[in-house]
Amino acid sequence: MDIVTFDVLFEVLRKLLGKRGMEEKEIRDLTLYVLNFFGYDDIVVDNILTPTDRHVFNTLEELGILTTIEDEVTVARGKLWRIHYWTYRKDNIERILNEEEKEEEESAEDIYRRIFQDEEE
Repeated sequence: MDIVTFDVLFEVLRKLLGKRGMEEKEIRDLTLYVLNFFGYDDIVVDNILTPTDRHVFNTLEELGILTTIEDEVTVARGKLWRIHYWTYRKDNIERILNEEEKEEEESAEDIYRRIFQDEEE
């Protein structure tokens, strides 16, 4: 996955948060909210986030959608400066998309299996 698009992020959030009772409009708004930070990039500098933004990102981190990384840079006078970033966990995003598709396929197979079992009895 090169770029996390609106459709991909919306589908992942719908699968994760829809089960928790979040409505599709709220999920759509959240998707746009997150994409406004990332755009077509995969990384966001943490210091541009407000406390509310950071809370949302921490929640997405708990869901396995985002993760943090840090970089250390030596600045004037030998001081160490740590820069914190947020980035997508594309491996988890792909896994979530694929797992749900497999579960849907399995449930369809279960339905057919039950239909044929009922006919045999």
